[in-house]
Amino acid sequence: MSSAVYPSQPSAGAGPSSSRSNYYRPATIAELAAQAQENLWDPAKGLKHWLRTAEKSRRNAEALLQSNDYERAFVEYAKAATIVLEKLPTHREYQTLLNADQRHNLGMVSLSSPSLCP
Repeated sequence: MSSAVYPSQPSAGAGPSSSRSNYYRPATIAELAAQAQENLWDPAKGLKHWLRTAEKSRRNAEALLQSNDYERAFVEYAKAATIVLEKLPTHREYQTLLNADQRHNLGMVSLSSPSLCP
């Protein structure tokens, strides 16, 4: 998840308080959304894999939010939401492994978290 605009490990001095020579431009929503889609889905992997992956992304987002890393938290929340709301319903095992109540509950998923505002 590294790019010129959004390095995964900012260099020393990078960030809002750094000097102009080390200017760090926050990523746009479109850039963050694109990062969330990178290598996100492989329909050959099992449904349970994707349920675990979505939960892991949600937990990662919570931890990133606690450390005030809002951009990376956004990316992780977007990954979890995309998997649960868009990708899982298209998975070949979705209708067979989940009963009607489970499918309904996944459709009602609300990534309950504190506000992303500082």
